[in-house]
Amino acid sequence: MKILVVAAMPSELKAIKEWIKSAGLKVNLNIDYLCCWIWNYETISSLEHYFTENSEPTFVWNIWICGYWNQNKENKSDPIQMASIINIHTEKEIINPPFLQIAAFKTCFSGENVVVDKPEFKKDIWSIDDEMYFDMESRWIGFTASKYKYPYLILKTPFDFIGEKEEINKKNYNKSYEEIDIVLNSLPYYDYLKKIINWIKDNE
Repeated sequence: MKILVVAAMPSELKAIKEWIKSAGLKVNLNIDYLCCWIWNYETISSLEHYFTENSEPTFVWNIWICGYWNQNKENKSDPIQMASIINIHTEKEIINPPFLQIAAFKTCFSGENVVVDKPEFKKDIWSIDDEMYFDMESRWIGFTASKYKYPYLILKTPFDFIGEKEEINKKNYNKSYEEIDIVLNSLPYYDYLKKIINWIKDNE
């Protein structure tokens, strides 16, 4: 049983690596970690290189943070699971197969650049009126894993609120890695991993 944990940056893998190291898991489990970086082509290239140079993973798990917006400016902190991802440049949507569900299903918007203010690309046909989520790499993690026919899970924690342009300032948007660590260290990794392992066993 081999799980590939993918995140954008080394610092984002820190929390789950430290938790797994200290957990003393008594299962026949091999875990690899991969930094895919945040840019689309970096993500594809990193995964392609891993998939061709290593023995195949049983499961691919992407976990990190994402940006978000909502009409009421409510803080979000509960992890979400990407059920579908819309390319904001082409308006094409990919549906992530629901191999298993461990968080609320949401749609994510993915693009070439970091979203720094509330986007105006919302379309009526997407039926998303009160909240939106954004990142750069999840679409290409799902795309590449699907090409290789690996089951995968994309789990994100809303972190950066994307407001109107005039509301954005550096202090609100560029949060420190210490704050990211606090958020990621609080996630229930045991519950997540248990559900992934049970799904793998049920589908062997």
